[in-house]
Amino acid sequence: MTFSTRATAIKTLLNIMDSGVTLALRNIRLQMREHALGYAWALIIPMLYAICYIFIKRELTGNATNLSEQAGWDILRAFAGITLFQCWMQIVQEMANFIRRQRGLLRGLDVGPTPFVLAIVFEGGIAVLIRSALIILAIPLLGLAFPTGIYPWLIFIACILALLLSATTIGLLLAPWSVLYADVRKALSSINLPIVLISPIFYPATERLDSVLYWINIVNPLASPLAVLSSVLQGQSGGVYMLPMLVASGISLLLLTWLLVLLRRQVPILLERMGN
Repeated sequence: MTFSTRATAIKTLLNIMDSGVTLALRNIRLQMREHALGYAWALIIPMLYAICYIFIKRELTGNATNLSEQAGWDILRAFAGITLFQCWMQIVQEMANFIRRQRGLLRGLDVGPTPFVLAIVFEGGIAVLIRSALIILAIPLLGLAFPTGIYPWLIFIACILALLLSATTIGLLLAPWSVLYADVRKALSSINLPIVLISPIFYPATERLDSVLYWINIVNPLASPLAVLSSVLQGQSGGVYMLPMLVASGISLLLLTWLLVLLRRQVPILLERMGN
């Protein structure tokens, strides 16, 4: 590759990233104009989940002052799981529906689908960061100790990135089918509760190899990052779900790269199928 070719490729990449950031900021500004509380809903919704769950947990446990340390970790696991699941599912749905929602811009601008994908990733990344900050803030509020050393925090970041990567990949994989079949969009809006129930949110992740739930969680893209995150926050090493999370992240990265290339050829056909 010559210097000029390399420079052109870098310039194109920077332009695509700039377009993605611009679109993400545009979406955030639209949300702020459409809602009186603006982007504060990104904080309000997970806080409502936390307040409701902590209230119910304490009422079932008894006096709030008698909560054991393990009960505190159970509350934190559920709070982290619910808030991150909500963000994960939102990214999947937005990614799956972006061709239909942005068909006007995709027809009018000759930039391809990549900037729109990056816009959703950037916006999802902001939402994930907000929820991560709330999870960290909840640790001392529940009377729990922060994990010591840099390793747990590096794994914490890896779990967040794994969730963001899997949500983007799954959403992008479903995007063409969401355009062609309304059943896909209906299914995405109907499977929230089943995913929550099979993921280690309201219960610790099982590590029994003879358990069917263990193998379900191995292939569940949400389960292994949540299990590892809960483990490292309690000062443990990450458990048996660490390797599945890393393998799934590597597969997601390769699949995502292939899907972006494939989608550039698919979008004109899908836009034609949608008509006006």
